Amino acid sequence: MNLLQKYSLTKRVYLLFALTIALSLGISLVYYIATFHSIKNEKARNMENISKNLVQNTEDIAASVMLMSETISTTPYTHLILTETSPTKKVSQQQFLNRLITRLIKSSSHIHNILLLDSRETIYSFSSFDYSLADKLDRQYHILSLGAWPDGFTGALRLDDTDTVYYAYIQSIYEGDDASGQQIGACVIICYCSPLDALCRNAAPEQSLFAILDTEGQLLACNQEKARASGQPQPDSGNHFVLRYRPLALTGWELTCSMPYKELYAELLPIRQLALLLIFIPFLSFLLLARQIGTGVVSPLTKVVDYLQKDSYYILHHRLEARGSSEIATLTDNINHMLDEINSLNHTVLQNQAQLYEIELAKNQAQLLALQTQINPHFLYNTLTTIQGMAYQKKTEEICTAVTALSYMMRYNFKGDSMTTVRNEFLCIEKYLQIIDLRFPGCFQFRLHMEEGTGDCQLPRFLLQPLVENAISHGLEPRQPLRGALSLTASLRDGSILHFTCQDDGIGIPPEKLTRLQAEIADGPMPSDPQPDKRPGIGLRNIHMRIRLIYGAPYGLQISSGPEGTCVCANFPVSPEAGAQMPV
Repeated sequence: MNLLQKYSLTKRVYLLFALTIALSLGISLVYYIATFHSIKNEKARNMENISKNLVQNTEDIAASVMLMSETISTTPYTHLILTETSPTKKVSQQQFLNRLITRLIKSSSHIHNILLLDSRETIYSFSSFDYSLADKLDRQYHILSLGAWPDGFTGALRLDDTDTVYYAYIQSIYEGDDASGQQIGACVIICYCSPLDALCRNAAPEQSLFAILDTEGQLLACNQEKARASGQPQPDSGNHFVLRYRPLALTGWELTCSMPYKELYAELLPIRQLALLLIFIPFLSFLLLARQIGTGVVSPLTKVVDYLQKDSYYILHHRLEARGSSEIATLTDNINHMLDEINSLNHTVLQNQAQLYEIELAKNQAQLLALQTQINPHFLYNTLTTIQGMAYQKKTEEICTAVTALSYMMRYNFKGDSMTTVRNEFLCIEKYLQIIDLRFPGCFQFRLHMEEGTGDCQLPRFLLQPLVENAISHGLEPRQPLRGALSLTASLRDGSILHFTCQDDGIGIPPEKLTRLQAEIADGPMPSDPQPDKRPGIGLRNIHMRIRLIYGAPYGLQISSGPEGTCVCANFPVSPEAGAQMPV
């Protein structure tokens, strides 16, 4: 450790880390190479034994085919068939030979067909002979032509239109007992390659490749379906290593054995155990580094991290205390300075927000009060004019009715809470309609309807009367002397929205005025000096603004009008508390 003191902390960290990694990699590489060769040699010995057994079983099948061919070729029945000129005698000899061949085929599952050829290449077939297969093999490989193939086993016979692979054994037949005589024909035995495939599959799993190749390198049998389907038995040298090539003496074929590298790699489990062991070596190195830098860097940084992980309230009301190296001290001072600046800014922002809230609250209260106070004067002026006219005519009963209704409306408007119930609001409107009926006797028909459950719902006081007044003044009065009708309905939508509909069959609102009114309602601004007599529809804008100020968007009024009349709808949520009941 004394040798490292002359280096800086960063260099010491890099040097110790490099030495640790180099040592770990060296040990891992040596152990890996030794283990790989050990497993490879073990697999080679295992496949050596498997290949010996596979060669022996393949030689047994080849020997049985050669023995069968020798038996057929040396029987007197075969010589008589190939040399006899009488068709009758040939048939009788062929029947005897057919029984012999049938028994031989049944005893050997790897034999497909046995046939004889005479010197003129005439075919003599026997039980279960497949003419179609023989014809295809002859056209593609000339298997039925004398002299086309030497005596012995052929290579792989793979037809173009089938996946089945065959091989054949050909033995020439001579006049005498040996090859010194004249050739009178040949014995051809066509065999399946599937028994050879079964031998390969039973010899080893598909991870290792066992393939039987003919003298041309063509695949006869294999334990892997993919290699058998493609007919390419040669393993990829990049992914496999060849363990053994073994020749088959009787057939001239050879057996190739190979194994994928990934099978070896999967068995290198000791390397994994070594890797776990090597984890402790870097760990020891890091302990040495921690001892060098722990007191100067790690401990102060831990205090900084712990402080920053606390909740924001604690951070804003406490200061960081962490002292170590000069860099840590500078970091601590800067953090504390930033917190002081944040506290100062937060205090300023809170003060500004409080002032803005007080200004906005005062503005809303003043605007709401102004909207309520500008609803009534026009109505009071018209009502007093009506009472004055009735007084001139000395209609005392009507005067009493008008005064009583007006008195009720005055008490309803100026006494009590700012909120009331739908039932009380409808009762006030009934008093108002009594006064209208006195002004215009028999001219209008009114209908007030509250659906079940709406009577005790709460709404702002004196909210619906301007809707009725606006409908009468601007819709029904200009329609005289024709009779007019007006309906006011209260209902609940979705159980939480209070919905009012004021419908009249008056003259309607001209399209350009309707468009301007809808735009003003949508925009929300109020005129600075509204004059009810000159600005028809100001009551509707007042009501809309009252609803928006109390309940917020998107609640308010919707207005539609045409030649058949005007419909005004008001929507706002149901208040959870019932309004105060006014005495009638």
